[in-house]
Amino acid sequence: MYFVLRHNISNFVRFVSAGGPTFGIRCIWGRTTFIAVLCAVGATQITGCAHSGESSTTAAQKIIIIGGDFATSGADATAAVPTEDGALLAIEQESKKGLPGGYVLRAQMLDDTVNGVHDEGQGVRNVQSLIENPQVVAIVGPQNSSVARAEIPVANEAKIALVSPTTTSVGLTDDASGAAALRRANPGYHDFFRTVLRDDLQGSADADYAYHHLHARRAYVIDDNESYGLGIADVFARAFAHDGGTVLERSHLTAGQQDFMPLLTRAQGMHPDLVYFGGVVSSGAGLLRRQMVKLGMTSTFMGGDGIKEDGFILSGGAAANGAYCSDGAPDLDAMPEASQFLKDYAARFPGQLLGTYSANAYAAAEVVAEAIRHAMESDGGVPPTREQVVAEIARSTTPNTPLGPIAFTPSGDVTTPVVSFWTVRGGKFVFISQQRKVLR
Repeated sequence: MYFVLRHNISNFVRFVSAGGPTFGIRCIWGRTTFIAVLCAVGATQITGCAHSGESSTTAAQKIIIIGGDFATSGADATAAVPTEDGALLAIEQESKKGLPGGYVLRAQMLDDTVNGVHDEGQGVRNVQSLIENPQVVAIVGPQNSSVARAEIPVANEAKIALVSPTTTSVGLTDDASGAAALRRANPGYHDFFRTVLRDDLQGSADADYAYHHLHARRAYVIDDNESYGLGIADVFARAFAHDGGTVLERSHLTAGQQDFMPLLTRAQGMHPDLVYFGGVVSSGAGLLRRQMVKLGMTSTFMGGDGIKEDGFILSGGAAANGAYCSDGAPDLDAMPEASQFLKDYAARFPGQLLGTYSANAYAAAEVVAEAIRHAMESDGGVPPTREQVVAEIARSTTPNTPLGPIAFTPSGDVTTPVVSFWTVRGGKFVFISQQRKVLR
């Protein structure tokens, strides 16, 4: 059974929970209407209903599932909900195209939030749950790098593709930075892919922008001591020093920290031109910025894509204005190939703001769906094995995504990532510029 509730209010949140192997409840909070859908689809929680005239048994046998894992409730929801929705939109559209042999494509999305924040252990349990269902042939996600570090060993052992639209830690794909240790069961098997820019490229781009465009010369660098935040802050600090700047000090937050005044008072005494934060909204980005303003600090505030989401503006309030950030996605309004996606997203999720990585998630799910289709076309309509899907993803180029053509390096990084720069003005993110990188 699958039960969907949509009731729209201005600050939406989505809760996804599993109530057993045959029942799931999913609540989506957005802005205008109320819809309830109840579908019988066999013994798995999946979006969509069996076609009329099909028995539930026949429908279950003809279903292929793309799983998903995002932090869709709690403090990460403002970023995760529109990201997950990008993936859902792609899967819905690919399902309408149909698959060889009369198979239909469905999504099974799980939430890795515990006590309001993304949780590594829950992420692992979600992946294990998806793997236990033989109809799940690939997984889109997760959202956070620390969760990905916990999930990759599990996915690697099962040889199932894990395609993330948002995780940027270098150590997820670079063997010299720790990726090799994550592939314990099958060391030479690369089944993790991402459609987003790595931290080493983003962090160094941030440093160049801070030095050459914001004219910062003295930076105080803070991180949240998680995989993503620590990694991007490390890269920023090295690159900023290489450019000629001075890193005054590195500070690390503790989990759940709320009072940043002592840290900021110390930073203020060093007279930084810029405070760089490596972290996300759920680890304190908005609160940190508010306390900077309360203390009277006039230093420019900058972060990576961890603060490029509406939650930063909501939690930062008026203090968010004047902040700078980057993200690993392009300005879609400037890309003709994204125009149809933007129309389709607005129609499918009316009143919901587009997320920073909605298009990256759409591209990730599209890559997976096309890999499934190609494998089935090559094998007479037989459902693909998980290993066949991994092989198709690794060797193929998906030509028509909102981000342009998508292909991957042997280590799983997207070959043409984009970094863009934004500032907050009048309570909104305003695009500044972007650049595309090329990886081999």
